Amino acid sequence: MNIHFDIVIVGSGIAGLSTLIYLTETPDFKKGGISICLIAKDKLDATNTNWAQGGIAAVKGMGDHFNKHIEDTLIAGGHVNDLYIVKKVVESAPDLLNDLIRWGSAFDKNELNEFDLAKEGGHSDARIWHYKDQTGKSIQQALINQLKSFNNVEFYENQHLIQAKKDDNGKFHLQIFTKAENSFQNITCSKLVLATGGIGMLFNKTTNQTVATGDGINIAHKLGAEINNLSFIQFHPTGLYTKNGNIAFLISEALRGAGAVLRNENGVAFMQKYDSRLELAPRDIVSRAIQNEMNLHNAKFVYLDATKIKTEILDTHFPEIKATCKSLLNININCEMIPVAPVQHYSCGGIKVDEFGETNVANLYAIGEVASTGLHGANRLASNSLLEAIAFAKYASDKLIQNLIKNNPSSVEFETYDCLQINKQEIQLTIDKYFNIIKTTNGLIDAKQLLENLKNDANRCELFDYKNHEATSMLNVALILIKDALNQHKNIGVFYNTDL
Repeated sequence: MNIHFDIVIVGSGIAGLSTLIYLTETPDFKKGGISICLIAKDKLDATNTNWAQGGIAAVKGMGDHFNKHIEDTLIAGGHVNDLYIVKKVVESAPDLLNDLIRWGSAFDKNELNEFDLAKEGGHSDARIWHYKDQTGKSIQQALINQLKSFNNVEFYENQHLIQAKKDDNGKFHLQIFTKAENSFQNITCSKLVLATGGIGMLFNKTTNQTVATGDGINIAHKLGAEINNLSFIQFHPTGLYTKNGNIAFLISEALRGAGAVLRNENGVAFMQKYDSRLELAPRDIVSRAIQNEMNLHNAKFVYLDATKIKTEILDTHFPEIKATCKSLLNININCEMIPVAPVQHYSCGGIKVDEFGETNVANLYAIGEVASTGLHGANRLASNSLLEAIAFAKYASDKLIQNLIKNNPSSVEFETYDCLQINKQEIQLTIDKYFNIIKTTNGLIDAKQLLENLKNDANRCELFDYKNHEATSMLNVALILIKDALNQHKNIGVFYNTDL
């Protein structure tokens, strides 16, 4: 027997949890007439949000104003952003920050007891609200704490959305897999919200958590939703480079905002060769500059020099970065430089949505990194991602409670598991080799062929195997990524193909 909810939210980062909280604050929910379920692929705090270091952008400081934040967002995004969406989100930001504070989020204050706003790359003013270098973790925990008081809400942790279909009456049928019990259950809902995050695990080196395998993109694509500019992938300039070649940790852009300088292997600062904004240029520019310096010197990393920053600032604002550099590399960032290299970080494109987060598939919504809202354009401005997630959570909440389908669901047949025996590392190595900061058309064509061969040559699983199901889903998304890249006709923002 199916379990039915009015609204199902998939994902427990800031996008999913904020959507849920805003829904619980609506009059209709308070009347007791709406049932909601939130599904988390892992534990509630196993999200990219939980690891977001820098902060959330919102105008507040003297001399700053909305038009400056809007212009910074447009410049970073190559002016292909949706101007209406940019204005709407930026002008909503102060109220959204008040909501986060009302829900228990803490942000750093200075000695005058004023909010201590930071400046990051691409921003013309200090407007980044932060909590040390653990802003995302602070927000994530505050939102989770809010859940304790909810009634008429179900939480499914360690549950995986395997398939989704829509019946003739417009209701969604979801097949959910519980890995620990190796069991399935079916759920129906009137409205489905995908808040499943990014696609970082398609890459061998990423700042994303292991849950970020592109599930929402795959599900939405199969339901007929439009996927837009998925190849606009942002690489963070400064991932911590460890001795085995891994990128083990993200070095927040806020450290450059505080005065850290990029230097090549000879200790020479180089950003003046690439952009007048130096280390605080938008991320696409800084990433390509670092990659170019690495190529020039045949090096695997460059250095980030924070030794001129006052010790009390490093201790107060960057304790996690300082401790991690010490524990992983035995580096004291007060007096030693940090080895860094660019690493896959964020999807600027995704499931195309309108101003309320709804896709072209009626009653299917996408919120957060999984969505393409038009805010980021061709490159995300630093600290606009947490802002986007909570903004669209708010915009979606009023529409989500309208016109809920009350008629009974009709029956659907789930497909036999389209599950292939695939080693996901083959996907990651292909993507890493051919879809990097700098791409070529022939490389993308080769990647497409290799991925299609991997799909065609793989054996089908006779029984459901979650590991292979996830790898199959990743392969489907990887093909969407490469095909989108081949359809790009010019270099803009994060997208750079030497043949264009």
